[in-house]
Amino acid sequence: MIKKQCTNNFTWSILTLFSGKYRTLIDTTNNQQRKGATLLTRTLGLIILVVFYNTAAAINSPEKAADTAPPNIECLLNWAQTFYPSLFSPPVSDLQFSSPYTYRYYPNTNAYVGVSSADNHVYYLGPGVPLQDAQDMGDLSVWLKESGCGARPYPVIFIHGIASSADTWITYRDYLINNAGWTFGGIPTYDQINKTVNISCPLDPSQTASCTASSGDFYTLNFPESQFFPLDIQGGGLAAIIKAVLDANPGKTKVILVSHSMGSLAAREYLQGLARLLDSVTPFPYREDVAKLITVGAPHQGTFWAEACQDNIGNVGICDLLPLDIDPNSTAVEELRPNSSALNILNDLTTHPLPSNVSYVSIIGTGQPTLVSLVNTEEGDGIVSAISQDLVRITGILPQHKSVRINIPFRDCGNQIDASFIGSLGETHTCETTDISVGAEILRDLQ
Repeated sequence: MIKKQCTNNFTWSILTLFSGKYRTLIDTTNNQQRKGATLLTRTLGLIILVVFYNTAAAINSPEKAADTAPPNIECLLNWAQTFYPSLFSPPVSDLQFSSPYTYRYYPNTNAYVGVSSADNHVYYLGPGVPLQDAQDMGDLSVWLKESGCGARPYPVIFIHGIASSADTWITYRDYLINNAGWTFGGIPTYDQINKTVNISCPLDPSQTASCTASSGDFYTLNFPESQFFPLDIQGGGLAAIIKAVLDANPGKTKVILVSHSMGSLAAREYLQGLARLLDSVTPFPYREDVAKLITVGAPHQGTFWAEACQDNIGNVGICDLLPLDIDPNSTAVEELRPNSSALNILNDLTTHPLPSNVSYVSIIGTGQPTLVSLVNTEEGDGIVSAISQDLVRITGILPQHKSVRINIPFRDCGNQIDASFIGSLGETHTCETTDISVGAEILRDLQ
């Protein structure tokens, strides 16, 4: 489960989606503005409150419990208590049933949340809320999309960044398995020498994730020694992994890619028809098998830290700031430098365009001053500037693209160094794959 405290004050505002746009539902301090609510809405609020209050004493009663509940409702309620712990506490595993409602009660926050099968709406009752002001939060289908609990038409492949592994997504993996009810297909690994893909389950006995090593809703790939292979070769490995995942899921024709850092560039190499095999100089075409690319902290325009690392400028470098085993002379570090040959080719979208029938999301980590030269900083995650993370800064307007900025609080997963001629510098780039707000945005974008 993702453990970081949610920074959104859900008590004051709950996001819901109408016609593709977010609106804010104001809490009880503004209830006077809703005096004109329809009689139907008030009646529904009263009904659900009566049901909740009458059944509160029977929270643990076996007579009220059913054997099963729709899995998407349990997924939704798990999402609510995970991403809004200040509102729904403590976490509850049991569901309560009183026709037509499936709900949970949270004693610490004195709150109820549930779904009515009569109208397929979500209802919320907070502490001290008058009966007539119970909140009808809207159609269940809207919240299933918001929470990532809706239909799963495509397998999802999570891609790690430089000098990392599938383990970078463990927190998110465990949430999807234990709270969202997703099936973990395993860890696809591409062997560059033998050109084969092996889908395995975690070998570490401390990782008890349920895993099929075959078909599944999502996968967390491994790029062994990724920093020593060019981006286009990594793109070739990704293409092979996509094919293996689709082969393991008969009837599926596309995947969703969720990529962190350098992994995003490997994904673009494939999408833009630049990927190739290790022993080939000729790229192979994109196979029209990706529905969406979600990039997190991606260095689309490179990062100054790669330049500082390789050139060993003073005592400042990506190899010092990132708590990873990075070789400053690796191919990856060379290609991550701004205006490197690899990036100039990749960002020449006139010659190598991104497919227009793929949806794109740029999740941009902010909150740390990020060096873009020895004397200048910009907003970013301490390693990659916000501008570099935003794909639209390269492409211009794309028909299916959105950019989302998320402040990443500094915590133990980050790192700090003291640069004598600049001062203290921090990075939260390595926190992005475990950040609760990033996790919520990914879930939102998987639908």
